[in-house]
Amino acid sequence: AAAYRQRSADVRGWSICATCDQSFTGRMALGLAEAWWGTVQDLDEASEKRQTAGTILASRLDEMGRHAESEAMARELRAVQQRMPGPDSRTAMNTAHILGNALFSQKKYVEA
Repeated sequence: AAAYRQRSADVRGWSICATCDQSFTGRMALGLAEAWWGTVQDLDEASEKRQTAGTILASRLDEMGRHAESEAMARELRAVQQRMPGPDSRTAMNTAHILGNALFSQKKYVEA
């Protein structure tokens, strides 16, 4: 599935099954997010593709209970997003939400 997804230029290709049009869940969703991140992590840190892939990976990590890893990824992305023009973009807001969830799940209520 990851090889097929890598050829897809669309975000949907990494999160929606091409056969049944359903969202991937659980370990499959996390595995695809990790695979996508592996293809974009060396791009410019401000690239939209890298930011989107990172945000999705942070979300999948949080969904799988890997809150500390999700927090670290979201913090890294937020640091870049806050230096970019338009820090209120949809991706930036999604990342902030994921960071809040990860912090809350770790009982870091003041930071969340």
